Amino acid sequence: MAALLSVAAAPALALAPGEKVTNHIKLGSVQVPLPAGEWIVAGTGKQTLDIPAIGAYGTIQSAVLFMTRGNEVVAVLEANSNQLPVNDGWGRTKACALDKGQLHLTTRYKSGWQTGCIFVQASEFGVNSDGPAAWTQAKDLAQKSGLKMPANWVTAGFRSSDRHDLVDARYHFNPSIFLGATAATFDGPTDWSADAVKADPLRNQAVQAVVGWANGFDAFVDRGMVNQLSVTAGSQTGLMPEAAAYTAASPRVDAKMRDLDGLYQRGQLKWDTYQEQSKAAVKEAPVVSFAVPLLSNAVRKNISFRTFGTVVDYAIGYMVTANVATSIGIALTINSTDSVWFVLNDQYWDDYYARLNTHDSERLIDFTYIGGGSGA
Repeated sequence: MAALLSVAAAPALALAPGEKVTNHIKLGSVQVPLPAGEWIVAGTGKQTLDIPAIGAYGTIQSAVLFMTRGNEVVAVLEANSNQLPVNDGWGRTKACALDKGQLHLTTRYKSGWQTGCIFVQASEFGVNSDGPAAWTQAKDLAQKSGLKMPANWVTAGFRSSDRHDLVDARYHFNPSIFLGATAATFDGPTDWSADAVKADPLRNQAVQAVVGWANGFDAFVDRGMVNQLSVTAGSQTGLMPEAAAYTAASPRVDAKMRDLDGLYQRGQLKWDTYQEQSKAAVKEAPVVSFAVPLLSNAVRKNISFRTFGTVVDYAIGYMVTANVATSIGIALTINSTDSVWFVLNDQYWDDYYARLNTHDSERLIDFTYIGGGSGA
């Protein structure tokens, strides 16, 4: 019994350096999606956050993965996620703040405990650069395997968090996958600045390809946050940026189509229903709508409370006055005055706690990243 319980309680198998993976990896309590192709786990490690003003966040799981073509590294993924959930949420990264020199920035949401942003920026690092423990392992693997990598990268970063968990994933792409041999002529740290990119159609096109890819691939990052990426052998998340031609909704449509395929194959959808929903999925765009009730929560709670309270007020009034009209008048008077006070009081405390609960959206929490940086 003890042996069975220990097996059941054991965490998922840890990533092993040298392991080849596809589709996604499990890091901490979330899934991190991988663009189509075979990735090599180059390094794993841990980072510890200890912010005295807030409290200890415990251990952060880190991983670095390579995608190679021949002896060249064409993409590097560095990902960080929490090992244990917290109760007071996670903050933003400096890379999601305005005016940090990004080539592109999209703030998807920033409310209360939930934050989400996409950024594209130029990064500079190589086999001699500093970084977290996972990068130290990755550099060792690259040197032993004779892998080559450039000094400059085009990086698409994703920061997504809720009250309990977070994922900080940065996909670094070798410019050669967009520019071929021409990429070697842009090897200086200023060659990928915002001004340099705007001035050159070739580099601008490469950056825009990553921007388009990132705004589509974000759908898979969201699915990974709630562990909804497919674990079926051979399944894919999305293509690499140089091969992907995303429209705004296509990754979500692709994901829905795969879900429909799975439901049909398992016999949970009939053929006519499958056909009908497949046709609709192609034309659908993701829509986020919030149901707005005609009455506020405070008013609805007041109606529920006063329905019973008015009867009680009438009963007490009648016991004291033994007069029906007087008792009704007392009950209605209390109803009208207390209802106003009840609604105003309820709305005040809702607003008060709402203001308290949004403090963490402005909190900046960063890790140690490849290149030795801890922020943008």
